[in-house]
Amino acid sequence: SSPLSPSVPLDSGPSLSPSHPAFLLLSPGSSSSCSLLCGDPEPDSPTGSSSSRGSVEGSTTVSEAPLGPVGPKRLCQVCGDHASGYHYSVASCEACKAFFKRTIQGNIEYSCPVMNKCEITKRRRKACQACRFQKCVRAGMMKEGVRMDRVRGGRQKYRRRVEPGLSSCTRSSYSPCGGNKVIPHLLLTEPAPLAANQDESTNDSSLRTLLTLCDLLNRELLVLIGWAKQIPGFSGLSLVDQMSLLQSGWMEALLVGVAWRSQGAAREELVFARNLRLDEGQCQAAGLADLYEVLRHLTAKYEVMKLSPEEVVTLKAMALANSDVSHNSVQRFQDELHEALQEYESSRREQQRAGRLLMSLPLLRQTADRAVQTFLRLHHHHRVPLHKLLLEMLDAKA
Repeated sequence: SSPLSPSVPLDSGPSLSPSHPAFLLLSPGSSSSCSLLCGDPEPDSPTGSSSSRGSVEGSTTVSEAPLGPVGPKRLCQVCGDHASGYHYSVASCEACKAFFKRTIQGNIEYSCPVMNKCEITKRRRKACQACRFQKCVRAGMMKEGVRMDRVRGGRQKYRRRVEPGLSSCTRSSYSPCGGNKVIPHLLLTEPAPLAANQDESTNDSSLRTLLTLCDLLNRELLVLIGWAKQIPGFSGLSLVDQMSLLQSGWMEALLVGVAWRSQGAAREELVFARNLRLDEGQCQAAGLADLYEVLRHLTAKYEVMKLSPEEVVTLKAMALANSDVSHNSVQRFQDELHEALQEYESSRREQQRAGRLLMSLPLLRQTADRAVQTFLRLHHHHRVPLHKLLLEMLDAKA
């Protein structure tokens, strides 16, 4: 088939390694400001879908990644000044970071007095705020990373819209009798779902679907990395083990959410986001027929099991922990999640369900492997562009 679009990564971060900004995860009590690719330097930064510039839903713990002293100096992708770090997913200077944050927090609308084609440089970046903001967006700055209602001197709590079907999570009646707080913690830290940013760069509906889905997957990956830090026991692992678990289980963890959202969907749609629902015909047209088949099979399996919200969040964490890494610390991490699930099922007098959930992990992994193969095929053979971090994570899992 003919190429769909140029095959180039959409951002230019450093290569994936234990020192990759996406994997510089904070340990408890650490004073380092280096955590993830994007976000606010404060401990908390909301992530989630937004229906307008002033509304951000969900929360996770993300920070910003300063650029290291090794290698050539990176320039701000907005104005060309020296970049101080990765802010909101883009290498940028302090001035453009602050400008973008003020704009989002203040829900400010700008208008260009000319033709929306003003040149944005270090010297002229203050000349037109409208064009400067548009260049921030084009460079890839994520509105979801900006903290809203900032409070000085401490962490700010955010009210977030909970994903349909998980609306009972924060007020669950489950109260662990053995003092195990793992599942209640997972319920409270489960991120709100992201909305898809509809791609408008092409009139080809199938390509538009793929570009929209790949952008959503990239943003969900960033949220997942921040969420993983909040799983009890994860931050206590070595950086190498954290990276190994993320590389091994990130797709499985994301597909648990897709399968959960897709249960009971009209026309057997796959619900990737509340505004991105694809039926079988749309998936076939976009080259996602294989992915549709395996994801619908996974969805049907979980639908028959009638999963509770507690089981969903625990299954998601176990999917991330489901690695062959043999280190004692990783095995203890896995054991703690299994014990939490077993205790929860015992409280419902359904001990056998823990085993049934564990037995679903191989199918989940097979589904994730097919998903990885699908996206790599679309990238390499049909030249669908992917963000650099997403491509690296797909390659690591292939």
